[in-house]
Amino acid sequence: MLRGADIEIIERRINPEDRSGFLVPNAVRINGTEVAIPDGACIKAHDITDQNCVTVTITLFASSVTIRTEAPS
Repeated sequence: MLRGADIEIIERRINPEDRSGFLVPNAVRINGTEVAIPDGACIKAHDITDQNCVTVTITLFASSVTIRTEAPS
């Protein structure tokens, strides 16, 4: 069964209790694993409606990329 990924967009702050100012993300986790994001990369959470699933576009560094065929399980 397919399921969506758990995406966490986080700002690590010296003082986490400080809630002033804007949120400036500096860490991203996908399914609990922190991933490397290039400086200046755009993270976009697309429009959320009652008709669509939540989608997120993230540019990240890949340690490997595999493109292949696979038999259905």
